[in-house]
Amino acid sequence: MPTLLLSSLFPLVFVMALGWLSGKLGYMKRDDATVLATVVIRFALPLSLFIGALHTDPSKIQNLSFMTVLVIGLMGSYILTLCIARLLFRHDIKTSAIQSLVCAFPDMAYFGAPVLAVLIGPEGFLGVLIGNLITSVLMIPLTIVLIRMGDKNSALAQQGRLHHMILLNLFKAVRNPLVWIPVLGVAMSLMGIKPPELLSSSVEMMGKTAGGISLFALGLLFYGERPTLNVHTFTNISLKNVMQPAIMAVAGLAFGLSHSLMQQVVIIGATPSAIAAGMFAVRSDTYVESASSSILLGTAVGIVTEGLIIFMLS
Repeated sequence: MPTLLLSSLFPLVFVMALGWLSGKLGYMKRDDATVLATVVIRFALPLSLFIGALHTDPSKIQNLSFMTVLVIGLMGSYILTLCIARLLFRHDIKTSAIQSLVCAFPDMAYFGAPVLAVLIGPEGFLGVLIGNLITSVLMIPLTIVLIRMGDKNSALAQQGRLHHMILLNLFKAVRNPLVWIPVLGVAMSLMGIKPPELLSSSVEMMGKTAGGISLFALGLLFYGERPTLNVHTFTNISLKNVMQPAIMAVAGLAFGLSHSLMQQVVIIGATPSAIAAGMFAVRSDTYVESASSSILLGTAVGIVTEGLIIFMLS
């Protein structure tokens, strides 16, 4: 057991520390993390998910119970946080949408994928693949719609043309390499199509860089950040790192998931908030300090909670 925990979590801490140290020593600028993130999001991670889909048994891809549990866990956390933000904190709809994204959008690319790769192997990418589709097709478009509903300067919101916003953002989501490349891998797996070995090994070589580069970039992004702990950050971290995996676990038990699939959904739920949620806050100029503090402190806490969950599931 200690060996499993060490092999799952030590590489994360080590590579993130290298990224932070590179910023501290002046080897790289914090802004360089944006370039590294682009490499991961546009190339390495989509190809990694593509290979993961190809190597996954088609019967597991067609597991509707698994998909339903992920939808319940991800979107259930989002709706729960939206209610808390509106009713308890009395936020406007725009701020509530950002807080909901912070509490429900797991960092599957930077944090979740490396853990699942070590713990489960190539099939561990199935949860990342489906979770990414859910966030791309449901969570992010919904957040954008709510932000624009709360934006008094949005012409579309003033005209009430919300369906145009939804369709536009769904179209953008489909064009994203992080969506269509993994979907292509799923389709090829279901049809039994195997790419030539030369092409497969080349794609796999690039895909294997996703975990290391993403964690390095995450550590570099955190250099210079000074988080603040208050009621907002405490609530957000509790909802993301504790409540979401609990929802995943209850839903997984209700739908009778296998042990391997249960591991995937709970670990995805326990994964800290995605950096992308903080980017939404910055671009919207809303909830910026609380979002960035929640993501940074949540990632630090997430290393501990993820370890505890791996211990309980193994």
